[in-house]
Amino acid sequence: MKDIPFVNASKFLLVAGLLILQLVVVSDSKAVVVTGLYDVEFPVPNQSRQVRDAVFSKGLEEVLIRVSGNRSILKQVKPAAAAAYVQQYSYAEHEPNDTDSARAPALSTPSAAVSYLLKVQYSSGKIIALLRENGQPVWGDRRGEAVVWLAVRDGNNRYVLKDSDASLLKEALTQAAQRRGLPVIWPINDLKDQQQLRFTDLWAAFAKPVKAASKRYSNGPVIVGRLSWTGNDWRGDWSLFVDGSMYSWSVNGRDYATVIAEGVDLTADKIGKHYAVLERTDSDEPYLLVKIVNIDSLKNYRKIQQFLKGLAAVRQTDLVHLDQDVVVFRIDLRGDVNDFVRLVALDRKLEPRADPPEPGGGHSGQQQQVLHYSYRQ
Repeated sequence: MKDIPFVNASKFLLVAGLLILQLVVVSDSKAVVVTGLYDVEFPVPNQSRQVRDAVFSKGLEEVLIRVSGNRSILKQVKPAAAAAYVQQYSYAEHEPNDTDSARAPALSTPSAAVSYLLKVQYSSGKIIALLRENGQPVWGDRRGEAVVWLAVRDGNNRYVLKDSDASLLKEALTQAAQRRGLPVIWPINDLKDQQQLRFTDLWAAFAKPVKAASKRYSNGPVIVGRLSWTGNDWRGDWSLFVDGSMYSWSVNGRDYATVIAEGVDLTADKIGKHYAVLERTDSDEPYLLVKIVNIDSLKNYRKIQQFLKGLAAVRQTDLVHLDQDVVVFRIDLRGDVNDFVRLVALDRKLEPRADPPEPGGGHSGQQQQVLHYSYRQ
């Protein structure tokens, strides 16, 4: 399979994003914990305070977008001093390369003058507090992997990029997703995939076959990209399936990296709106009870307790009942019940059960909601 002709290939890393996130994920039943959300790195010419402060400001913008899940955050939140949010920073020697020329303009620095790599880590606690104090949502570090189906047409050639492919198009999308803290998974595109999802179905973004083929990979969002090279420019048609909704849009441009980066940015913005949690302010909101069966060991109990504590929608968990293989937790929510349900559904640890409603002890005489799940071994 050959790569498509491209424009300005040397710039694709930075067209896809100014700061490159070194995304590391810890996989667990197709849900991932993303690390590096608060880290950035920038090539710089020297170790002066002026250059360092410029990087602090630019890096803070990148992190705020990543953690809030939306680029519009920069219009809503304007911190006074970026340095106040820096937890630590360090310098490393750096050899100039082609990607530096696209990053350097932010610092008014020629790429030839780049000598160091400035690595910055921001305080997660201060960033989250800043967002919440300004009434903005927080997208937690536990994020659903997005399945990416990227179909390509180049004249008479057409193909679907798969996990094993080495492609500039694939690399550009992966880098753009890393910059936004969006974990992605590429399909194997084996015979099973091809039988479930034909190229024509993928090009039309038909929901039923796309969702069916994606089930084997993740419970998370599904991204369908259709890229075509007309001989003059690139056209990217994008569709996103997330949390029962579908969105579609198109992007055109001379540079494939720009088309891909804009497609990924719009995708991440929309996914963030579904999964970022806006902290509630009504303290009288009743707590939630979560009843889970099939917890047959202390090890599994601890696993599920840590899983629940790690959800962005959860403020606190308390054990209220433990009997044989049944455990009941009382959950104090940061957001609403729908936030909790959506985040749990991204993982395959808990399977919803259709048990009859149970009353619980709520506040102010309200009936308490109980959610029923079965733990999947």
